[in-house]
Amino acid sequence: MTNSLTTAVEDAAAPTAMGAVRALKLVLQYAGLGFELEEGGTPGGCRLRLAPSAAHPWTRGNVRAHLLAEGIAAEVARFEQPLPCPGHELLLLLPSDEEVRSLGRLFETRLTEVQNAALQLHRALAHIGVERRLDIQTMGGRTLIDIGMFDPDAATLLYRSLGGDEAVLCALDLGDWHGHERFARELERAISATGRVPLVESVPTCGQCRGRHGGNRIRLDYLDADDALLLADALHALEEMSPS
Repeated sequence: MTNSLTTAVEDAAAPTAMGAVRALKLVLQYAGLGFELEEGGTPGGCRLRLAPSAAHPWTRGNVRAHLLAEGIAAEVARFEQPLPCPGHELLLLLPSDEEVRSLGRLFETRLTEVQNAALQLHRALAHIGVERRLDIQTMGGRTLIDIGMFDPDAATLLYRSLGGDEAVLCALDLGDWHGHERFARELERAISATGRVPLVESVPTCGQCRGRHGGNRIRLDYLDADDALLLADALHALEEMSPS
């Protein structure tokens, strides 16, 4: 089952409802679940199809009763899966954005430490205008978060959001490799103020590739859960301190 979201209705409540559905989709993605999610059914509601998961015990047994115990009213149906993957899937019909948000919170309480850290950092980055899906990988027995590459626009947003020195940024030519190398060190210094010092690497882009990649890029080292939460907290704290 692929991860998908389909918009089925449009009305005056769509912005609020779509926000709730997208928030649920984000939690499901970081939970590592295969699902199909469709806005609709009733205004503000959605349809969610997914397989039961041991990581989320309420998806097994009397699902409707489990959800009611959490204050979530939902219609529940089961679909048998044919061979070669026998079993069943659940179809949940959530009647309003309130139930959609409550279900998102229920899934969120069962995220692993790393899944939760990745979700919180995703939200913090989105809050400053950097939209990206963080990748969770297991390397050498450790589960780490790959924050991905930052093009010049995203990297400068991150730098400013961490309280970086605007005068330093204005003095640098990020299109020049030496200037970009210095910027990487300045960004590393800004991130280290969160309490951790991850490696920040300048990745030069040749002239022929700049149309595709958008210039020199920044790569951050893999983050563990503590690193990711510290960075997310720093972004939120500095944003709150910024004058409106």
